[in-house]
Amino acid sequence: MLRRLMIAAACAVGVAALPLDAGAATSDTGPMKGRTSQGRTIRLHLQHDAVQTKSFAIKLRCRDGGILIDNESGFEPAPLKGNRINDHQVGSTDEVWMKARLRGRVLRGKVRVKDHLGRVRCNSGWVGFHAALARH
Repeated sequence: MLRRLMIAAACAVGVAALPLDAGAATSDTGPMKGRTSQGRTIRLHLQHDAVQTKSFAIKLRCRDGGILIDNESGFEPAPLKGNRINDHQVGSTDEVWMKARLRGRVLRGKVRVKDHLGRVRCNSGWVGFHAALARH
């Protein structure tokens, strides 16, 4: 009897130790669409082990006082580690950072873009976004 109680207690402790987000990642894959906190569209594609950013537009403030609306695309897939993304990609004139978390069918996070046009440097700062997996 005591042995069964010890086994039951060990099983209960093992279940309690599971992370709360164990079921957060989805087995679904496909296109995602959402909005940034700037009110602009963001499109991504969810894969089993990665998220590929397809395109988004973002407003950057430049050091010379100007504003740049940058259309970004052409990204490599960013690996999902658990249910999180922490990605940095570099283009010919720009750098893009993305931090996000996948919960079920929704990806929420923030993105940052730095760009330079000749000697003019532009920066978006961190811009929030959310995107949902398209319904089948």
